[in-house]
Amino acid sequence: MPETTPVFLDEYVSLHPADLADRLQRLDTSEARALLQQLPPEKAAAALADLEEERLPDLLGAMAPPSLANLLQHIAPSDAADVLQHLVPAQRRETLAAFSADAAAAIRALLKYPEDTAGGIMSNRFIVLREDMTVEQVRELLRARAQEERTEDIAYLYVADTEQRLVGIVSLRDLVFRRAERRMTEIMNREVRFARVSDDQEELARKFEHYHYLGLPVLDDEGKLVGVVKASDALEIARKEATEDMQLMVGLSGEERALTPWPLSVKRRLPWLYINLGTAFLAAFTIGLFESTIAQWTALVVFLPIVAGQGGNAGMQTLTIIIRDLALGEMAPGDGRRALTKEIILGLVNGLAIGLVVGLIGWLWKGSATLGLVAGAAMVLNQLAAVIAGVMIPLGLKSVKLDPALASSIFLTTVTDVAGFFFFLGLAALGLKWFGA
Repeated sequence: MPETTPVFLDEYVSLHPADLADRLQRLDTSEARALLQQLPPEKAAAALADLEEERLPDLLGAMAPPSLANLLQHIAPSDAADVLQHLVPAQRRETLAAFSADAAAAIRALLKYPEDTAGGIMSNRFIVLREDMTVEQVRELLRARAQEERTEDIAYLYVADTEQRLVGIVSLRDLVFRRAERRMTEIMNREVRFARVSDDQEELARKFEHYHYLGLPVLDDEGKLVGVVKASDALEIARKEATEDMQLMVGLSGEERALTPWPLSVKRRLPWLYINLGTAFLAAFTIGLFESTIAQWTALVVFLPIVAGQGGNAGMQTLTIIIRDLALGEMAPGDGRRALTKEIILGLVNGLAIGLVVGLIGWLWKGSATLGLVAGAAMVLNQLAAVIAGVMIPLGLKSVKLDPALASSIFLTTVTDVAGFFFFLGLAALGLKWFGA
């Protein structure tokens, strides 16, 4: 047994799969591989289904395809597909070839859909009923299926015609309280909401959040029932999307975690840091345009970070609200103009309130009414620029089919720094010309 293999195997076997996945995430690759080889296959497979996606290639890359197939046969085809799609194509093909024909076909059917669509998220664990079945027949069917794994996540039963087209839905509650002789065609709900295999995962999560579904059937392009998205899947989508938006706003990839290997983190972060560096030079260039003004009036330097910083804070408030409403689908066409009008009013009111305080401090601190007037006016103008940018940046990104959170804070900071410096130093240059320092 390798020296890196954990001694207390029983401790790992007793863990919940999600907790076991957390432990595997924190072990180095050799230790994690050794542990997986010693765990019961069903336990190891369940942990793989909960493991962070970016860890899968390193952990499973050296595993022989037959061994990997033997491991993944212990989890649902949808979970096996989630694991396999993160492996290199050659290993994925060889592993699929090691499955039974039926299992491989089920997994391939799921792998053909992009992972960020309803087809890529759905599970093929669902129960289909015929319209002519009675309540008692369905109860017998459920009792026969009781030995199958993970039947606890089945919230609805789906009624389909002979061509597998969805015609209705039956809840478990209906089966409990309806008479045994009633048929599905009599008790089923025909007003069924559904998703298409090509639906984006964000839109899917919004449907669950808005309608409070426990499950949502997924239909293919021909209207046939091919899968079900569970509420737990939608919750995971919402968590991932929130994490992605939070990271994208500051120039991260949306996929990074605290334990992501550092070379991968460098690859993902460095390009955005270069972009940020470019915007910083743009702000520096703006200051450079007014070197002579600063040389004549050195007190200006004290107020530069105040004007830019307050603008950045105001802009981030606006940006956060707009991105949140866009992410949740709460902004209808035409709402952008109303939001912009509201934020301009807020920027003007807040700018006047803060500008008055800054102007008064500048006057009392440096003994210059001109400096106070310049600082106060620049604060008002930069507050307006900040809130306008906070609305227009995410709306502009969305209009060109980009994620509204995509490094929005970097673009916003550029606007508030450049505009703040330009307004403040430009007004200061005019103040020097007209009133002197």
